Amino acid sequence: MRSWHFSSFYFFYFMTIGVIVPYWSLYLKFKGFSVTEIGQLMAVLLVTKVVSPNIWAAIADNVAVKKGSSLGLIKYAAFATLLIYSTTYWVDGFWYMALSMFGFCVFWNACLPQIEAATLNYLGGEKDKYGLIRLWGSIGFIVMVLGLGWVMDFAGAGAIMPAGALALLLMFGASTFMRDESQLTSLKDQVVIPISTLLNSKVLVLLLLCVLMQISHAPFYTFFSIYLESYGYSKLYIGSLWSIGVLFEVIIFVFGYKLLRKFSLSTLLSITFAAASIRWVVVAFFPEQKAAIVASQMMHAITYGLYHTVMIQLIDHLFQGRYQIRGQALYGSITYGLGGAIGSFASGFVWSMYGSNQLFFAAGLMMMFVFLCSLIVCPRITKGIMPLGSAQ
Repeated sequence: MRSWHFSSFYFFYFMTIGVIVPYWSLYLKFKGFSVTEIGQLMAVLLVTKVVSPNIWAAIADNVAVKKGSSLGLIKYAAFATLLIYSTTYWVDGFWYMALSMFGFCVFWNACLPQIEAATLNYLGGEKDKYGLIRLWGSIGFIVMVLGLGWVMDFAGAGAIMPAGALALLLMFGASTFMRDESQLTSLKDQVVIPISTLLNSKVLVLLLLCVLMQISHAPFYTFFSIYLESYGYSKLYIGSLWSIGVLFEVIIFVFGYKLLRKFSLSTLLSITFAAASIRWVVVAFFPEQKAAIVASQMMHAITYGLYHTVMIQLIDHLFQGRYQIRGQALYGSITYGLGGAIGSFASGFVWSMYGSNQLFFAAGLMMMFVFLCSLIVCPRITKGIMPLGSAQ
């Protein structure tokens, strides 16, 4: 399988994220939901990340043991996502929307862990080149965010749902090109290690730090567009700000492998935590300063691009053999799922009770605490893991 099969799927998958992450809260507002209800609905979306990727990953790992790869499952998940997502156009009422969102996300969230593990498997000894494939996902995100932001300035928030349907249709199309091929590492002869053995204290502490990282990001992913809109930013400008963040994320994906070869993973991970603290404080105190908001979006290169690149490598080291997919699923479900759901649910209440600025400031304070903790625990967690490209 040539790498363009992976790149194209990343492109269209992250186009769907370019609808859900920046704009779905605006669509829910357009449908008449309150700020508290929006926080709860976005939490429902993220709760599916806690369970569904792990269930799908267990199935995928078993399929991979028998066939050498599980990529064929992706097209079924993509098709089911498209069908259930389409119901969000007609549903009204909190519980109907919650059910629809839960339904399509069960399948949508199943796709990414499989493609992440398959990409790393495909790269073999060149895992530091992961970013060169993954960057196409970021490009797809930029295309959708800018394009949809421009359309909404003319058509309004009602355009959000159809844009998501188009992106999912294209994602399903890309998934049909995925094939199980012998180039992917066969897992049939891998030594079976109990999954409970892999969930040691180091892994659990690492996941806890990542959960807190995602709780701090929840106000951004859930309310950033609404936050900027309240300060008079146009939808096109909001879309441009999201795109700036992802553009700098692409730069990290292109050149980040040089950092992975030069610095330890623990050092890089601590840097991402410190950057997150600074970023949320800037958003809290300078929302009307466009230069400050742009600078905060540029930091997305560190708080997401570098952070994600480091974590993908760490999980790949910590979960070997037949547990590659399950390891990526566990990382995504516990951190992005559980952490994001807790943060999204709490963010709606904090915003309502204390205000939007205080919400982002609280996120910044929490990440300063995480950064200080990481200086102690991260070197222990990553002990024995050399920078990529170093002599082992």
